[in-house]
Amino acid sequence: MVAVANMSGQQQDLFEKEKNDPAMIAYLKALGIDPDYKPPTNDDRRVVIQKLEIVFKDGHESAVLEVETPEQQAAAKKKPMVIKEGSEYKIRVTFRVQHTLVAGLKIISVVKKMGAELNKEEEMLGSYPPKNEFASVDIGGGDFMEAPKGAFSRGEYKAHMKFMDDDKACHLDFEYTIKISKDW
Repeated sequence: MVAVANMSGQQQDLFEKEKNDPAMIAYLKALGIDPDYKPPTNDDRRVVIQKLEIVFKDGHESAVLEVETPEQQAAAKKKPMVIKEGSEYKIRVTFRVQHTLVAGLKIISVVKKMGAELNKEEEMLGSYPPKNEFASVDIGGGDFMEAPKGAFSRGEYKAHMKFMDDDKACHLDFEYTIKISKDW
C-alpha cells in the first residue's frame, strides 16, 4: 500500500509546488488531476467499474447493469439487459480510478449468440488519474447504434467484457446477457 500513499502525496505535492502559479494549477486541474484526492484505505482496486448502461435515443428508460461488487457481477449473467429491435442506443460505462494513474484503459467486448461469435471489439477509453468521484464515458464516441431487427435477430446474446490497461492488468472481467425483443 506504499504506492497508494505515494500517489496521493505526489498529487498534493504537485499542487503545493505550483501554488504560486495559477496558470499551472489550472493546467493540472485541466489534466484531470484532483488536488483533493484521498485514496480509499479499504479497497485496493485501481479501477472500480460501477455500472454498464444502455441509453436509448428515444428517451426510453435506460437498461442498467450494476457491476461494482462480485455479487453484482455474478448476477449480470442471469438478468438480461433488454433492447427493443431497431431501437437506437449507446453504451455508457461509469467508473473511477483510484490509487495510481491508469494508462491506456480499454474495453474488450465479445458478443455471441448460440455459441457463435458475432462481434469482437476493442475500444480505448484513455488514461486517467485517480479521482474521488465516478465518471461516465460513452463507448463508441457516444454515437448511437441501431439494434438488429427481424425474427432471426431476436433472442438472447451472451456478452463478455474485460477492462484492461497498457500494463496488461485486468481490472474487471465479467459476462452478461443482452436480449433483443420485439417490444419493451
